[in-house]
Amino acid sequence: MKSVKATSIREVNEKLLNGEFKEVVIDFDISSDDFFALSDYWCERGAKIKKEGERFKIKLGKASIPEPPEDKK
Repeated sequence: MKSVKATSIREVNEKLLNGEFKEVVIDFDISSDDFFALSDYWCERGAKIKKEGERFKIKLGKASIPEPPEDKK
């Protein structure tokens, strides 16, 4: 499965929401608060998050594409 790197929270959400990619690598330093908010949002929608080396990968399941989260930034 094709995955893509994201360099911001906004980019993670955009890539997963547009449906083109089912796997997104979080390729930036993310605070623990932002990580838990992001993982909470996506895991509620059936995504799985795995640590791969120094980074995390979010993989969507067969769930439908949800509404976008509110952007705090």
